[in-house]
Amino acid sequence: MTADMKKPDLGEGRVSSVNNAGAQKQDSTQTGRLLQALRDGPLSSFEIMLRLHIAHPASPVRDLRARGYNIRTEIHPHPSRPNERIKRYRLVESD
Repeated sequence: MTADMKKPDLGEGRVSSVNNAGAQKQDSTQTGRLLQALRDGPLSSFEIMLRLHIAHPASPVRDLRARGYNIRTEIHPHPSRPNERIKRYRLVESD
């Protein structure tokens, strides 16, 4: 890497993002990305690996549960493999 090709300074693992409501800090860790995605709806382990690039989804799920988030694991039939099951994680937020 040459002197004029420096990596951007993103700070302490955080990325600044702007949404319709204005400037907002967004956690760029696996746990933070998973929390944001689960707020949009339930995800299977495979969807988490594919969409969020998280190799072991159970680890950030465990971290979120340790932080006090209520994440339910639901078992569903596999859509294309008879007699197999998939896990889907659902964030349950109280009002």
